[in-house]
Amino acid sequence: MSRCFNGSGQPSPRLRLPVASAMAFLATLGAARAQDLCADIGTLIEHSRANFAAIAGQPKGEAGDHLATLTLPGASTCLVTRQAKSSWYQCAWTFPYRAKRATDTFDELAGKLDACLARRATVHGDRSVNHPDTYAARRYDLEQAQVSLSVKDKAALGKTFVFIRVQGRNGG
Repeated sequence: MSRCFNGSGQPSPRLRLPVASAMAFLATLGAARAQDLCADIGTLIEHSRANFAAIAGQPKGEAGDHLATLTLPGASTCLVTRQAKSSWYQCAWTFPYRAKRATDTFDELAGKLDACLARRATVHGDRSVNHPDTYAARRYDLEQAQVSLSVKDKAALGKTFVFIRVQGRNGG
């Protein structure tokens, strides 16, 4: 302990990190995480050109669904759906029904996607839905692909989901 505290019980001055430095570090960390998501989305857009063939793993569930070999950090599941006329990649984060963490995750992901896609995409917000559960969405239309983000409450399942979906423009 003598290396961490001086005789007064206070941290040694050389070990105190100024608040501004700590905030700068946290902002840099947040930017790095945003860049990681941007890099992952860029990789997925590239894979969309070949209908996600390289990242479609073992078949799972419904016809055309495959476990994805590339998963986004923290996602509960990631799938590639390959059909005759279109293919897409989708990840889901699962939360208890109407959990605040779900809307916080949606907001965080939207901020990160805005940072890396909004300058080169047409961005669309919510569209109306015909059910009473909560729903919010953002869609980024790019030349090569469409990237969608949504949060959906599913009362019948007792869960709330956040989804990211990437679908290519070449029919993929």
